Amino acid sequence: MTIRDSLIRVLHEYNQARHLPHAGNHLAAFIRHDIPQTITDTLELGERYKIKGSPGNGNWATIPWVAIFDRLITENAQGGYYLVFLFREDLSGVYLSLNQGVTTVREQYRADARSALRARTSDFLAQLGDESDSFECGPIDLKTTAELGLDYEAGSICARFYSRDAIPDEPALIGDLTHLLRLYFLLTDKAIRISHVEREDDEGPLGEEDLRLLRTHKRIERNQQLAKMAKTIHGYTCMVCNIDFGTVYGDIGKGYIEAHHLTPLGSLKGQKVTLDARKDFAVLCSNCHRMIHRSDLINDITTFKEKHYKRS
Repeated sequence: MTIRDSLIRVLHEYNQARHLPHAGNHLAAFIRHDIPQTITDTLELGERYKIKGSPGNGNWATIPWVAIFDRLITENAQGGYYLVFLFREDLSGVYLSLNQGVTTVREQYRADARSALRARTSDFLAQLGDESDSFECGPIDLKTTAELGLDYEAGSICARFYSRDAIPDEPALIGDLTHLLRLYFLLTDKAIRISHVEREDDEGPLGEEDLRLLRTHKRIERNQQLAKMAKTIHGYTCMVCNIDFGTVYGDIGKGYIEAHHLTPLGSLKGQKVTLDARKDFAVLCSNCHRMIHRSDLINDITTFKEKHYKRS
């Protein structure tokens, strides 16, 4: 099934489906699993991007969605910004929107959340400049009175609307997806470039491009889900000095270690960054992690240990 066929199925079947039990429903499973897999197979985005569909959690969502998350920014719809198909409440159409996570904004701004979302939209659009001119910029119309839906409306940065009776052909949809993914990547790249206002010790007098790559590397390492997976796979003993914090410090050190991304910095350019917790990560203690970042062997634990670790 194509992306186009998937959107059409949801638009034509969701209204009837939401009058049926949510648990075990075929359309709910289709939104959660089949559509994300179709997008994955079509776009071949790699591990950097996570794709998730939601017909609601336990109950039918007023506005079902299917989102593409850049793991360097967010892995869920609660925070950051992401690309998402948002279906109108009346199912008269669907938006493809570069949108914002609303939960964290609600927590920070409370009653002024929508004003904050609109202000953040203006900032994002200013960063994109005329790159977003071919899309509808600013708030969208999801034909809803639901609070979360109104937040989605306010959080849209730029979007394309597809009427239920005029869904474009597959190449046009893929073209819009590819274009908005590029805008998503541009915002992510800008965020990485300006992150860490105060340079960390290992950043030194680097050129702008090398500094961006190092900060991309650090953002990958600080992804909580990837770091947790890497530690579960590789354990909690430093691969260089063999320290186990639990053995040395007792309960306060139990389960403590840092995840280190092994991919060479030069290969972090572009959108297809590999993020395999087993192959692309090691685990290091705080000292060894800091030292390997000061070396030119960021992706070679064995040689780093032979060359630089002196303690027997």
